[in-house]
Amino acid sequence: MSVDYVALARRRPDVFAVADGLAAMGEPIHIRGGEHEPPTRLFDASGRLLVSIEEPVEVTVASEIARLLGAEFAARVGAPVWWVDVRAVADIPEAARVARRFSDALVHWVGGTVYPEGETDAPAQSWRADPSNVSHPGA
Repeated sequence: MSVDYVALARRRPDVFAVADGLAAMGEPIHIRGGEHEPPTRLFDASGRLLVSIEEPVEVTVASEIARLLGAEFAARVGAPVWWVDVRAVADIPEAARVARRFSDALVHWVGGTVYPEGETDAPAQSWRADPSNVSHPGA
């Protein structure tokens, strides 16, 4: 059985960029799919599939989060959020660690939390995730 995480992001995340960032920071993964060919898939050095990451889906109604993850969790998270399914292969122990690291990195940069074991909603750490920092032409 796979290990599943749900990243609930405050801003639309760039899944491929976060995966690419993990690889650049030394995580021994190879990326396939993504940008124009979802899902994004992470493989180990020997070519074994570790993690599959679905494209973000915007959830605008808190009751949908409650239906899928429970009322208590939904009350802490609220809506709108971008829902990202992160699924680790079950028979490779390293896969769950990589999936969790990816999920945590994703919400670190755009704000949000990870289910299960989500902590309090983290603020976005990237200036690009804050709409007040976006310059508008002619403004």
